[in-house]
Amino acid sequence: MTNPLFSLASLALVSLVTAAVPGPSIFLVMRLAMRRGRGPAMMAALGTFAGCVLWCAAAALGLAAVLVAAPWLYTLLRIAGGLYLVWFAVQLWRAPQEAQDGEAAQPAATGGAFWRALIVCLTNPKSVLFFGSIFAAYMGPDSPLWVHGAAVAIVCTTCIAWYAAVAWFFSTSRAAASYARAQKPLDRVAGALMGAFGVSLLWVFD
Repeated sequence: MTNPLFSLASLALVSLVTAAVPGPSIFLVMRLAMRRGRGPAMMAALGTFAGCVLWCAAAALGLAAVLVAAPWLYTLLRIAGGLYLVWFAVQLWRAPQEAQDGEAAQPAATGGAFWRALIVCLTNPKSVLFFGSIFAAYMGPDSPLWVHGAAVAIVCTTCIAWYAAVAWFFSTSRAAASYARAQKPLDRVAGALMGAFGVSLLWVFD
């Protein structure tokens, strides 16, 4: 029988590597950090963390098995998520050139960052399959209850730690100054990447 502590240590490493893989959530947090500052970026990190918690709960409740058993539901979720990301990409592509503090001055910017990050995280139904596969690989039916709780805690802690670090690093004065010098090209690169993620979700016949 595999040592539970060894399995949890392996899970921590896998979770960290997975969190570091570029995706729409990371690009959103990076852009908010450079454009609006640390506060909204940290709220976006919390929104992404909330999405991870919800996907973990869905995986634990067996949603991954439901999506596998009902491909039409998975396809529907992918289409909805893909359309949202494509729409978001268009907004990024068309974002006007403006001073960095112009958007930060909006009264609802911080709360809006949380909800936008949450939606971006939840628009990828592949996440629940990922979490489901992780829990299946690292938690057996005979695993103690504390192992299940520790596994969820490790995944969620890794998520918030990574995104908070990204928010902090890219909200430094040097990163903000770099963004201010090349705002339009960076927005369009971010929009193109978001669009690519959206199109990958819409490609439902792969």
